[in-house]
Amino acid sequence: MTYKIKMIAMLAILVVTLSGCAELTSTKTLPRAVRKFEIPTIAVLDFENKVQFRYRWNLGQGVRDLLVDELVKSRRYTVLTRGELDAVVTELEIQGSPHFRNQGKAARGQLKNVQYLIKGSVTDFSHVAGGGLRAFCSKVGLGGSGEVATVSVTLYVIEVETGEILASESLNGRAYAGEVEFEGFYSHVSFGGKAFYRTPLGKATKEAISKCLKSITETIGRNMWYPRVVKVDEKSLVISGGIDRGLRKGSLWAAYEQGEALIDPATGDVLGREKSQLIGIISITNVKDKYSIAEIISGQFKVGQKFKPYRSQGR
Repeated sequence: MTYKIKMIAMLAILVVTLSGCAELTSTKTLPRAVRKFEIPTIAVLDFENKVQFRYRWNLGQGVRDLLVDELVKSRRYTVLTRGELDAVVTELEIQGSPHFRNQGKAARGQLKNVQYLIKGSVTDFSHVAGGGLRAFCSKVGLGGSGEVATVSVTLYVIEVETGEILASESLNGRAYAGEVEFEGFYSHVSFGGKAFYRTPLGKATKEAISKCLKSITETIGRNMWYPRVVKVDEKSLVISGGIDRGLRKGSLWAAYEQGEALIDPATGDVLGREKSQLIGIISITNVKDKYSIAEIISGQFKVGQKFKPYRSQGR
């Protein structure tokens, strides 16, 4: 009897433990490799198609859609649509009409601003055979042995605020094609579908998209993320970032006053900054899903101020 009671007690503890774990893991957290970086807001435009292609594939839009899919799956970016923006704005205007009820209306002024534009062009989508190029606009439906599928794109990353082109690269994807019968491989294949990725061009496209994602990440996806002041009370702060960003109770953070910018008088470029000054220190006391509560140890703060880990003494 005693054994049964112990088993029941152990099962009860297990149920409580598992239910607690389920609640904890239900919180959407960023992957460990992602949460230490900023999440840039970007828009990807249709790629320009600069190649002739025999089949009815919209290469520019297709490559753009594949890149968007990879950007979203990486969870390193907030990807906004600009192609359908007119429809969104029209819907907001319709909802603002007095003919529609107030309940369920979308709030105005909530559309996010884009920090970076991603655009590009498809410059090659073909097979290379024996050092020569056989494009798909050819009426010949057969490929020779030793052919290689080649997909080339030119990628641009543009900062919206300044209009500066931060990256401009030509990126290639290649896959061995062997003896390929073009009609059998591509005439009944949908661009971006499962069958497409089993073809040489599909494999080459996947490699090119992967290189695009890597280039974008190296250009704008490695800016370090730090919490900022959201709300100021007398003795405490609300700061951005919580469980989603891996913040921990008891950790110390410091805010610094940014040093004066050193500007080149000839170009107007910022060459660097003078040494920053310590404003104050806080200690995190409570961690929520997407924000945290912090106790003010020293200093005075205002909304928008950025923190860095105090132990690093970063400037």
